[in-house]
Amino acid sequence: MFTLQQLKYVLEIADRGSISEASRRLFITQPAISNSIRELEDMLGITIFTRTPKGIIPTGEGTEFLTQARQL
Repeated sequence: MFTLQQLKYVLEIADRGSISEASRRLFITQPAISNSIRELEDMLGITIFTRTPKGIIPTGEGTEFLTQARQL
């Protein structure tokens, strides 16, 4: 089961388009937030974000997950 903290991380990353920026705003290290998201993705069996040199973008499955996460 995922945690509310992981949902908070996912939503902040989606809003910022950057794990680094999300980590600064959440006062957590970048590796910690990356590990948490990776664990969530492994648990759900989906890839939520595509990591690109220009930032982070949600995958199709990630967009569906974000829609549900925002409703929570």
